Amino acid sequence: MQPNRIAFFGIIGLAVLIVAGMIAGTFFLFGSVGEVSPLQTEVDIEVVAAPVVYPWVEQAARQFNQANPKTQVTVIEASELIPESKFRTASSQAPPAAWIAEAGFVVDLAKSKGLAFDNPPSVAGSAMAWGAYTDKLEQFTQSYGDLNWDSLHTKATSPSGLKLVISSPQNTAEGIAALMSATAFTVNADTISSSDVSSANNWLTETFGDRNAYAPPTPAQSFASVQGRTLGDVGLLSMASWRSAKLDQNPNFTLVSVEPAVILDFPMAIWTGSRATPEAQAAARAFRDFLLEAGQQSRLTEYGLDPAAGQSGVQADGPTADRLQAWAARVLR
Repeated sequence: MQPNRIAFFGIIGLAVLIVAGMIAGTFFLFGSVGEVSPLQTEVDIEVVAAPVVYPWVEQAARQFNQANPKTQVTVIEASELIPESKFRTASSQAPPAAWIAEAGFVVDLAKSKGLAFDNPPSVAGSAMAWGAYTDKLEQFTQSYGDLNWDSLHTKATSPSGLKLVISSPQNTAEGIAALMSATAFTVNADTISSSDVSSANNWLTETFGDRNAYAPPTPAQSFASVQGRTLGDVGLLSMASWRSAKLDQNPNFTLVSVEPAVILDFPMAIWTGSRATPEAQAAARAFRDFLLEAGQQSRLTEYGLDPAAGQSGVQADGPTADRLQAWAARVLR
């Protein structure tokens, strides 16, 4: 009986050793069970980045690639608000592993169009702000009071009308963000819905319609040009845009945070749809973690951006963003 007991426990011990060896091998090849570690597996991925954040992401990718020779990240600049064509590729072509969008509501908008992404964290931030030449702003405040949506509506409905400059809601998140702030002000809410857009329709039309607002192709640069003083009474753009035109350094130009506040949060969304692979997803997560490291976050100011933003300011989902785009297409000319 004793030899049988010894043989039995010997078999059990051998099995335990085999399982332990398999787990150890898994952790060597994979970061955790079922998750491929980009540091141990050779993989090349593409990351699509919104134009405003592209330079920062591209320099970070170069540093990441040097530190992780087996995982190479190529950054592609997005040419559309939602780069659908990049992810709806032919079956033989792998889609990008991730997309750094301009805002979380843009990712939600993409999901509503059938694109599949995870729930992404912010990797950078940029708040929306009013911008105006100081002398014109002083004239405005003398006649209408402090710069806010209420005083702008008053001017828009006056005989002289309003010249409000925004970015296009059709192809930029900051254009949608301007309408989000206005809608939130009208309905007095921090989170807005499609029904709120309908409720605010008349007020929005009075403020933005009848040519009170328009969206030139490059609004910040237009304000900074020699014709900038005649461009409009005031603009509403992201701080990243104002900084790109160096208007934050112009002593004759004033920037004022908009209320209700809207912050572009630049989330990095990892692709979970067709032809997504565990290796590519793991590499994208590793790169996202790298972007969130203190060293990379501290470099954002060099590119006119702010550190990763939490969930603050006005919030809107994809259907609401879609409703605002449809409203703008109908009202803004």
